[in-house]
Amino acid sequence: MVVGPLTPGPLADQVLDLAATGRAGLAALLGDAAGRHALFRPGMRADRFLVATVGGELAGYLSLKHAGRGPFAPGPGDFIRCQGWRRGLHAWAVFSWIEARTRPRPGGAYIYGLDVLKPWRGHKRGRDVGGALMAAAVEAATRLGYASLDMEIRRPAIRALVRRAGAVPVVARPVSLTRLLMATAGDYERLTITLSPETRHGGA
Repeated sequence: MVVGPLTPGPLADQVLDLAATGRAGLAALLGDAAGRHALFRPGMRADRFLVATVGGELAGYLSLKHAGRGPFAPGPGDFIRCQGWRRGLHAWAVFSWIEARTRPRPGGAYIYGLDVLKPWRGHKRGRDVGGALMAAAVEAATRLGYASLDMEIRRPAIRALVRRAGAVPVVARPVSLTRLLMATAGDYERLTITLSPETRHGGA
């Protein structure tokens, strides 16, 4: 298994196309898979992705948000282009509020998304694709000089995966934006990995 940054080519197109059809839980707001692809794909940032391959075959990918930038950030113009003025502006406003939860805390980075393709989930074929992607994300965030790596998770399988990587619940100050955003997360749980200060160095 090879894990590393996403580089231009057919594999990058495959990953970006898959990621652009994500957020299925917001289909009522963002539209079906084709609608989400039209909204997100034009502005996708390949430099925010890590990818895992086995024998050249895509096994999974992970996206990061740091330095104020994630894998995509559609603006009001993108929503208007895809949904028209009235619906587009409303959808953009709601989506922007939801996306505020993905804002990294000061000095930190954020795991925006993690997807292991179905044939590779679990420890199939003797490989832990999710674990390898998590380790690569920790290494990348540490190398960039961040103090923590946050994420929001819901599915039990993902919870077990990130706990193995050292993630613990975020403890937010009683009066803080982080506490407010966590209160709107529903059944999602905010977790964090503290990154080793000995290996960090400045950069974003």
